Amino acid sequence: MPSETPASSEVLHGWDRVIGQRRAKDLLQRAVSSGQVAHAYLFAGPEGVGADALALELARVLNCEEGGAVACDRCASCRAMQTLQHPNVHLVFPLPVGKNEKQGDDPLTVLTDDQVVAVRDVIAAKAADPYARMEIPRATSIKINSIRAIKREASMSQPTRGRNVFVLLQAELMGADASNSLLKTLEEPLADTVLLLTTSERDALLPTIVSRCQQIICDRLGEDEIEDALRRRDGIPEDAAHLASEMAGGSYTAARDLLSTDVQAQRVRAVAFLRMILAKQRLPLIQEIELLASSNDRPGVERWMRLLGGWLRDALMMSEGRPVHSEGEDRVALENFCSRFPGADLPAAVQRVERAIADLDKNGYLVLVLISLALDLRTCITQSAD
Repeated sequence: MPSETPASSEVLHGWDRVIGQRRAKDLLQRAVSSGQVAHAYLFAGPEGVGADALALELARVLNCEEGGAVACDRCASCRAMQTLQHPNVHLVFPLPVGKNEKQGDDPLTVLTDDQVVAVRDVIAAKAADPYARMEIPRATSIKINSIRAIKREASMSQPTRGRNVFVLLQAELMGADASNSLLKTLEEPLADTVLLLTTSERDALLPTIVSRCQQIICDRLGEDEIEDALRRRDGIPEDAAHLASEMAGGSYTAARDLLSTDVQAQRVRAVAFLRMILAKQRLPLIQEIELLASSNDRPGVERWMRLLGGWLRDALMMSEGRPVHSEGEDRVALENFCSRFPGADLPAAVQRVERAIADLDKNGYLVLVLISLALDLRTCITQSAD
């Protein structure tokens, strides 16, 4: 990451808190304006494209005291949403299982003091930034007690005007019991209650849950949208924001992850992996795959794959005579690669990397994902030279 001091981040209001997603925002605003808000929505899209941000903004709008399609950010309700401490808005997300927790227990009161502090911290982070990840140690699933609490809390009288809104983050992490319990709630909609589910793995949800929600498909973000968000929200300098947006695969979160690492060092490692794939000696490649897999750092491997895909995209642009933001040794490596493999199928190579990232997201066996990627890339690059 550049050593320059970032500029102050910009304060955003209303739907501007959500990056891009114009189609989804228009649909939701029309629903609010026409009074035709569905009882349940499913926001589905890759991690980091804005599913959580859309759901939280809709929750804010549905309780804004001015009653419009855009939250005023001034009323008491909107101020409560600034900290996600609104009495009508309930967050449901993966939590650790409490010691001796049994059916019917409150999902929070069974946690230790340290776990409660961790929960409060991630809620505060999400309130400040709807794109923040909600990661709590030992929280691997949404508990059935959390789902049962929805019906219990929805049946109570609302402390303030507005609607009861339940926001289920990472809905794909519901187990079978929790999913079936939620399905019963969806089948019997409660008055003045709206369920908002977010997921990066729609196929992991019960088809019956998906069918009972109005689906809001969240598209991958454009590179220009990510670059603009990095500069305005995070104060990232232009060059760094441009590079991260190119390699983020349409995910604002992925772009931020890239900026939190030594991008140049990781890019060098990605190019070294490519050289190993194309070399005659197989042992260095096998050792590198074993090293990557043994780290068990899937987010780190995904970032590395995105850098590899970004380098191949740069090679494609260079081969087509388009400008490439690269200099020094990296540019020399690109020029040598394009000269050595003029017939390489680079569009297919980029697609193979994207497929490997998708396999990684589906919890594919890491060693097999890397071996398949290596074999596919060798075929794409050397097919015309063999």
